Amino acid sequence: MKNPLRCTLALLLCLLLMSAATVASAASTPSVSKVFSEVPTLKLVDVPKNGTESGDMNDITISASLPGFLNLYLIDESGAVALTIADQMEIHSEQNVIDFYAVGDNGEPLSPGTYTVSADMVSQFGVASETVTKETPILASTDQETAVKETASETKASEETASEETASKETSSESTKTTASTDEMEYTEGEFVMGDEGLLIGVGVSDTAVQTDSGYWGLTADATDEEIWAAITRKMIGVDVGENESAYIYDSPEKGRQKIGTVSGISQGLNVITSRDDGWSLVETFRNEDGAFVRGYIKTNKLREVEPNTLYGIVIDKTTQTLTVYKDGTRLGSCLVTTGLPTTKYPHRETPAGEFITVTRRGAYEYYGMGYTRYTIRINGGYYLAEVPTTKKNGSTFLDVADSLGEKATRGMICVAHDASTDGGINAEWIWDMTDENKKVKVLIFDDKARTDVPVSSK
Repeated sequence: MKNPLRCTLALLLCLLLMSAATVASAASTPSVSKVFSEVPTLKLVDVPKNGTESGDMNDITISASLPGFLNLYLIDESGAVALTIADQMEIHSEQNVIDFYAVGDNGEPLSPGTYTVSADMVSQFGVASETVTKETPILASTDQETAVKETASETKASEETASEETASKETSSESTKTTASTDEMEYTEGEFVMGDEGLLIGVGVSDTAVQTDSGYWGLTADATDEEIWAAITRKMIGVDVGENESAYIYDSPEKGRQKIGTVSGISQGLNVITSRDDGWSLVETFRNEDGAFVRGYIKTNKLREVEPNTLYGIVIDKTTQTLTVYKDGTRLGSCLVTTGLPTTKYPHRETPAGEFITVTRRGAYEYYGMGYTRYTIRINGGYYLAEVPTTKKNGSTFLDVADSLGEKATRGMICVAHDASTDGGINAEWIWDMTDENKKVKVLIFDDKARTDVPVSSK
């Protein structure tokens, strides 16, 4: 038989514990309520103080006290919104780097002048922040100024020729019309200078460095699956700076050296030919300015090894505008893409070839003020893998880019098909899901021109 006194004491103890729990719960309620009602604060950590050239790319760094959804605008001097950089973009409480092009919501390069960066957000609990602002200048495009000068010079020369010879007038007029009607990028044989190691340094290097294993850098798009897979799983050498930052490649390690191009942070690969005793390394890669192949020097301490994913890999062929997925050495399937279409005025719209790894996953991302891409994944500075853009953030109506799959049409972004392909069911959503479980997937991009070819505008 149970002891009545012991049962009574046990009952009293239970009542005391329940009472204490109720008091503790009541005491904690105000702090929980405070979290849900906290007003988030925003800080514009880094806004381009020295300005951004019209039509060019730059970035803004923002920190927030709470995760939430960001609105970010560029306001002109009249107070009108010239560019919507972010519309309810999901951000975290740590620093967020937001890329933008100095191109208005109408798709035209922004006019030079002083603009205001305006930011506000709503926390994950639905509480709005105050608006924060900072000024930033938009500068005249040097490419545009050069183009104007060249056009004026050509026009003057044409007029002089016309006054001397009527027959030449007709030819010159026709030539001028042709030049004015196209802005397509033209290529020519690269220019070289001889480096101190007897190797060609500069753009358009034609020969491949003799190495036991040069991975991707010794391959072409018609390589075997075995060769492709070996390049996909090989360690990558990247620049040890942030994925949205870049480093210079120089024509020489000596004093008076000149910059010959930039490469992005850790996600872009370099091929190291020689590591020198003086702290410099001879490397080769494709530069971001116009996608031209360069061979030059970088400080060895700026380099680091990256271990890529060894289960999956992606190959993009710019000639055929296709994307192919490999798994564990086996080809899974492919789909159509559209890569960057450069112009004389905007050579940086060329999607650089080379080897890269997937890094930041951006999800829905604004497409140059004209719409939104989904399943957006950074692979190289301001270059992304993403679905063909829609007119609205979560819309189903696609922009004209969707009609250009299989040909070059974007401003540098690699836009992937929305519909699953008949060859393996590959599309943008499939890649997004695969890279969610598999980080640092290597992306090999084969060029559509010879390594010796460089844009006329870069000569």
